[in-house]
Amino acid sequence: MSDLSAPVSAVFIDEALDCARRAGLDGPGTAYAITRGATDAMTLQQYGRFWFALARDMGDEMLGMAGHPMRPGSFALLCHAIHGANTLGKALRRALWALDIMLGAPKGSVTVRGGQAHITFKDSAAPLSAFAYRTLLIVLLGPICWLARRRIPLLQVAFRCSAPSGAIAYSRFFGTPVQFGEAVTHVVIGAQYLTLPVNRNEAALKRYLKDAPGNLLVGYQGSDDLTGRVRKTLADTPALEWPDFDSLSVRLNMSPSTLRRQLKDQGTSFRDLKAELRQLRAKQLLNTAGMSVAEVADQLGYAEPSAFFRAFHIWTGTSPAQYRENQKNLQFMSDTNDLKPD
Repeated sequence: MSDLSAPVSAVFIDEALDCARRAGLDGPGTAYAITRGATDAMTLQQYGRFWFALARDMGDEMLGMAGHPMRPGSFALLCHAIHGANTLGKALRRALWALDIMLGAPKGSVTVRGGQAHITFKDSAAPLSAFAYRTLLIVLLGPICWLARRRIPLLQVAFRCSAPSGAIAYSRFFGTPVQFGEAVTHVVIGAQYLTLPVNRNEAALKRYLKDAPGNLLVGYQGSDDLTGRVRKTLADTPALEWPDFDSLSVRLNMSPSTLRRQLKDQGTSFRDLKAELRQLRAKQLLNTAGMSVAEVADQLGYAEPSAFFRAFHIWTGTSPAQYRENQKNLQFMSDTNDLKPD
């Protein structure tokens, strides 16, 4: 399952606690009081339990941040509505339809153009908070990633609201720079993901909901199926030591043809999984001080830095050096916002 022992950014803990205070739920016996002593070092699992308790106390899984309450049980109902879809695109449209019924606004839609799927949320009222938009995307994209059996890379994330203090935490969470002050809130993903087949059963859905909402904060990185086992094998091994396809099939006690077919049935391939892990590690290593781009390329198993440059541009639309510079600028903007008086 997802790594629920990972720490949660203090920014998101403070914003959730602020929802509790504004709702008057900061007294003895409430979710606020229960978790108060752990807020400096809260794990995803602890944060998920806190969120569940707070949503129960407030009667709202959006924690009072949307125009209408999202009554407890709504997220589970949404998951039941989408897990029977035969493609990810159909599941995404069902999820947007369900959220529209549950919340009323902002109203979501998806359009495809230029090989990209644009998920847009429109609302005529005042902008919601950055934390509210983040929560909305978690509720939408968490189960979508679970259905896809992978974390879907976000090519672009834009919020209608102004940048909050600690804005860098949002970019780190979504894995791409978050733009603030845009005309509408929107997310862009590769359109190819909409064609992925969906084959989840009730037992898998039950396991998924058992770990919610903690597992929503990291996307789906499960190990309860073949895709998850292959992903975990790669994640636990340095890229320079990754097994080739035939060696992997031996390790998994199956023939290469069977491994290839089963991965295809689950909507992925060994090549896709390696690219996914390389992209994730590339971003992590580029955020490591003192490591050159050439050293990052070597750590990822590229024989030449130029091959890494080309791959990274395909993944992100920018160069490794520009990505690193963008991250530095985001950190500077976040630090500047933190210095502003309340």
